[in-house]
Amino acid sequence: MSTRDRYEMHEYSIDVLEDDSDSNIYGKGRPYPLYPSKGGMNPNLLRDIIWKALQTLSMDIDPIPEDICEEFGLLRLHRAYVGIHRPTDLNEADLARRRLIFDEFFYLQLARLFQMLEALGTRIEKIGLLDKFRKDELNTVLIDDWSNLTKKMLKALPYSLTPSQLDAVSEIIWDLKRPVPMNRLLQGDVGCGKTVVAFLACMEVIGSGYQAAFMVPTELLAIQHYEHFLSLLENMEEDQFKPSVSLLTGSTSSKQARIIRQGLQSGDISLVIGTHSLIADKVDFSALRIAVVDEQHRFGVIQRGRFNNKLYSACASLRAGAANTDGSSTNDAYMAPHVLALTATPIPRTLALALYGDMSLTQITDVPPGRIPVETCTFEGNENGFENVYQMMQDELQKGGKVYLVYPIIDESEQLPQLRAASSDLETIACKFKGYNCGLLHGRMKIDEKDEALRRFRSGETRILLSTQVIEIGVDVPDASMIVIMNAERFGIAQLHQLRGRVGRGARKSRCIFLSSTASGLNRLKVLEKSSDGFYLANVDLLHRGPGDLLGKKQSGHLPEFPVARLEVDGNILQDAHLAALKILTISHDLEQFPKLKAELSMRQPLCLLGD
Repeated sequence: MSTRDRYEMHEYSIDVLEDDSDSNIYGKGRPYPLYPSKGGMNPNLLRDIIWKALQTLSMDIDPIPEDICEEFGLLRLHRAYVGIHRPTDLNEADLARRRLIFDEFFYLQLARLFQMLEALGTRIEKIGLLDKFRKDELNTVLIDDWSNLTKKMLKALPYSLTPSQLDAVSEIIWDLKRPVPMNRLLQGDVGCGKTVVAFLACMEVIGSGYQAAFMVPTELLAIQHYEHFLSLLENMEEDQFKPSVSLLTGSTSSKQARIIRQGLQSGDISLVIGTHSLIADKVDFSALRIAVVDEQHRFGVIQRGRFNNKLYSACASLRAGAANTDGSSTNDAYMAPHVLALTATPIPRTLALALYGDMSLTQITDVPPGRIPVETCTFEGNENGFENVYQMMQDELQKGGKVYLVYPIIDESEQLPQLRAASSDLETIACKFKGYNCGLLHGRMKIDEKDEALRRFRSGETRILLSTQVIEIGVDVPDASMIVIMNAERFGIAQLHQLRGRVGRGARKSRCIFLSSTASGLNRLKVLEKSSDGFYLANVDLLHRGPGDLLGKKQSGHLPEFPVARLEVDGNILQDAHLAALKILTISHDLEQFPKLKAELSMRQPLCLLGD
């Protein structure tokens, strides 16, 4: 029986088992606990069909080696299929379910690690990569051993790094000094300072004579990072070797983009900051050593894959050229670039392992000292609720504050009449708060219009900014002191936490207000009143909404890749599956020693370089 046949077989479901036999542990008329009913077929007949299909299965159908099953306490696959459909007791049913969950996690982990290994050129790189994922230990480099350029930028910072930031930089630099490509996810809460950590990592490779690329999801964020980096360079001690930096986005003129591409190809440009323009076919690097992907979760898997594939393809070309020249490909100048991904959305470790199982994880767990906690309030969006919120806004404006109003949509929708819209509310808010200029910011505006809206808000010309969730990522206005989120029940907890992070970034006491269009949505929102810990809130969000779609197309619910597993409760099995995948690939990097396993994997996951 083929893998496809096995899938179709165990996707059948039984809602009620009408069976008086002792072998039916669920009892007559009791619901089958694992699968919801698809209806349309007599349950007894369906049970008989499944049982006959099980009897045709060969005992030797398990692609996973027997020693791996023994090490991780797994049933063999044939027994698991029998146990999931006709268990003799509850223990057998639990063990069968565990095996099916293990398989779902295992093949995902195995595929991602296999893809990474295939992209690497030397055995030492592959062994080093697997060792790094296997040994979850902290390895750091002392500040004294950082490059001179990195230490100069550290001195140029107008603030001191937190202990967690220093640990993160030291851990990343340890990776950068190894002859194995780094693939690391740096995650941290809102405002914890991930960007400066990434800048220091870039300076480390630039100080060694290489190039760095910094890719972000929006032009607004690219411009902000570019200006931030330039200001840090200005604060550095005079140095004839200050790195050159360029900005490349979709709005860059054709002439300027051509000059930047030439500078990257020649090596004259040390650092480029840009949007997905960096993965364009025409962009080539002379000696790229690190690629930073900011707000990793905002790029789709395909975009991230194209970026990684571009890096590895370029590396493969260089490596082939080196081998043709001197017969060796071990020179670290031709090593695949390091990849550092950043995310400002705190991710539960279990979910992070599923989403980014091919990456090492680093967390920044503290925030810069002096941050004043943001007061959080929730109101029902009725007449009394709006009256209270408008009065709080009036008080804040009279004290000299600035206010964000965040909306779920740009224009009113007949299909969703309960949702407030940013454009439609502009006139209403302007009339309500006469004497205070209002601005508008949303994703359909041109980049220069967005820049102007933010410039006016920063300067104080605009005191109230009506916006969609476009401000969620990267917008930094330190003296913004209040944010009001309309129809807050429409947003996830982690997203609301991100939006709350737009205030409380300066010296003013700040406030965040959630307006729910329904009374039933208040309880979930009140969780944010009780905690400002992003990692705790992310776990709550995981339990409430499910982890969403691995491809990023679905923001909530359970994963289609995991029809049985539930990340929120099966995290321990995920850890075992990750270790098992590492063990298999350590024995055989190309899976040639496990032909049945490789065949099974090829049916479950595409065995190609990322981005192909």
